[in-house]
Amino acid sequence: MKVLIPNLPFHHFRNIAGCLQTITAKADLEVFLWNPAEKPIIDVFDAVSPDLVFLHENQLDEAFNLLCKECDFDYVLISSKPCPHMAKQPSAVITSKQFETNFKDQKGIMSLLPAAKVTEIHAAKKREVTQSEVLIVTGVIPHTEAIADSMQSLCQSYRTKIIGDIPIALPNYLGAVSMFERANFIKSAKVLVDFGSYEYLDAAYLKTPPLFGQPPVEGLEGVKTFSDIPTLMSGVESLLSNKVEAKKYARAMHEDIIHQHTCYHRCAKIFKKIGMSDISDTLLFFLKELLK
Repeated sequence: MKVLIPNLPFHHFRNIAGCLQTITAKADLEVFLWNPAEKPIIDVFDAVSPDLVFLHENQLDEAFNLLCKECDFDYVLISSKPCPHMAKQPSAVITSKQFETNFKDQKGIMSLLPAAKVTEIHAAKKREVTQSEVLIVTGVIPHTEAIADSMQSLCQSYRTKIIGDIPIALPNYLGAVSMFERANFIKSAKVLVDFGSYEYLDAAYLKTPPLFGQPPVEGLEGVKTFSDIPTLMSGVESLLSNKVEAKKYARAMHEDIIHQHTCYHRCAKIFKKIGMSDISDTLLFFLKELLK
């Protein structure tokens, strides 16, 4: 089976592509990444003839509608709203919790929770150059005064490193890093502080104790949270000073993650939803083998 995935900056696309690429031999799959800015979708179809396509709602144009009429394929759509004008409806629609009400009485709708990006972080190593007491990954962290004050407090009290795509006006900010470098930074930290970008899921997978400043992912309530600077500082100090408890907490979080909150679980859910249980089972079996 040929699967076509656009190379766009959406974590669902990256996770799906990463997971499928690890099982191509086991599931008789060919995965094609396509840059929409470089090649029109009609040309890609001519070259690849995909059986399954993943798309974002912004790609539903007349060219794709023409393909729906002329070609035999299925597609999964990432969207915030229904698209009734299309000649062919998607096999499934991936949306966010906040947009579920836009799809009343429509079948094939699924909202995927954040997950540990296993394909990007599994090979992480502890490195002396990436070690820290506290790590912050800026990711999608909003620029608010409260978060800036929290970061400053951490930098003043602990050996803190800050990495990520969003620059922070603190000397501890080291800049943007590759996904592999990011994994090493997380693995090498004693505590990861997450202000809302769900980096704590990756930290938990790598057995780095996390603190999270938002409500946890549904079904993963064990993560330690904070609501202000005093509770944040207290939480960090507790994890740094009590190594036995920190290790026990990190191990428990890791167990919760590997049983239901990885990108493999999310990807398997998609394929089960569209009636491809064999691929769904292969994804989960590969994860199980990976964790041995």
